[in-house]
Amino acid sequence: MFGSMTYLIWLSCFIGLPLLVLLAWQGRVLLRRGRGLAWVVVGSLVGGWAWDALAVRIGVWTFDPAHLAGWWARGLPLEEWLWIVGVTLLFGSLTVIFAERLGVDSAGPEEG
Repeated sequence: MFGSMTYLIWLSCFIGLPLLVLLAWQGRVLLRRGRGLAWVVVGSLVGGWAWDALAVRIGVWTFDPAHLAGWWARGLPLEEWLWIVGVTLLFGSLTVIFAERLGVDSAGPEEG
């Protein structure tokens, strides 16, 4: 229906918009934990790339070029890189927000 923009439109609607809502709602909390979220994204990029690139290479799954923008890096399309980063930030942000609202200390559980 949307041609080469299909996956990018889907990502914008279901990952990008919720992230913007979370940022508008709890931006200060997320920025306070930005360093931790950044490390989680780095880990997900390394792990996600290794997993996805291997799966594509051995034929576990493929990407339909008719629905992609056409930009590839390290064996994966742009949309897959955006998916890895977006989902990680979405669920990482939700975790940070819930932990903050529940009063969970980032230093870990108290001993005693």
